[in-house]
Amino acid sequence: MPIFFQVIANGLVTFAIYVLVAGGISFLYAATRIFHLANGVVVLGAGYVFWWAWVWLGWHPAAAVVFSLVISSAVGLLMNEFVYEPLRRRGTKGLGYLIATLALLIFGTAVVMALFGAQPRTFDFQTASLVFGGVYMTVFQLWALMISILLLIVFFWIIRFTRFGKALRATADNETVAEVLGVDTKMLRRWAFLLASLFAAVGGILNGLEFNLDPNMGLIFAVRGFTAAVIGGVGSFGGAIIGSGLVSFLEQAIVWFFGAGWRNAIVFILLFLFLLLRPGGIFGSKN
Repeated sequence: MPIFFQVIANGLVTFAIYVLVAGGISFLYAATRIFHLANGVVVLGAGYVFWWAWVWLGWHPAAAVVFSLVISSAVGLLMNEFVYEPLRRRGTKGLGYLIATLALLIFGTAVVMALFGAQPRTFDFQTASLVFGGVYMTVFQLWALMISILLLIVFFWIIRFTRFGKALRATADNETVAEVLGVDTKMLRRWAFLLASLFAAVGGILNGLEFNLDPNMGLIFAVRGFTAAVIGGVGSFGGAIIGSGLVSFLEQAIVWFFGAGWRNAIVFILLFLFLLLRPGGIFGSKN
């Protein structure tokens, strides 16, 4: 039984990070109909920019966080303005966007490696450990979980109770009708990319502090975020939360009982099974 609860605790830590990426991917798909896998680059870049500002330049951690969030938001907006919007004006459909976002993911990873090197980066960061009935968690892990939950609550409030959220839901239902009703869908897409980039950036910073930084992190988080979004139902923010939980807890269980070598395999197996049996996800249609 203690092993079961330890797996749950470890899963909560990875869930706190995965849900920020998956939520952004699912949210952006609802707003733009684009699978923004390049959000993985924002995760990667945010972690490395934070490391550079804090460890290399010696900034205060709070200043490094703000700087990383600003840079990450700018990167997300630039992706939209200079890649996706021109493609949209040309009438590009799903496959074109998919190729573009994969190209951005590869290009962004190469840029990060060119700027910061190909070797992993570490933080000299330690926090006290807490024990709850034989289950170990660090103080930072609890903070990461609380930060993630707080962001989810804020995001839910934005979507449900603000004009932006109402405009987003209208656009997700029917973009043409939303434009007729006066919704500035172009500005809506900008705000959507800004929010998704902020979410991904927070995930990148939390991941760097918990697991350190690796140049392959962008691809890893793109795949996990996409898998969680597909499991929950692409376009459903609540589905992204459920999908992230399933990916996180199953991944930790596999690592605990079968070793870390199966960690990536189980994610692809999950993705394959849902695409085969339930392509619409848990909260989507069977088709």
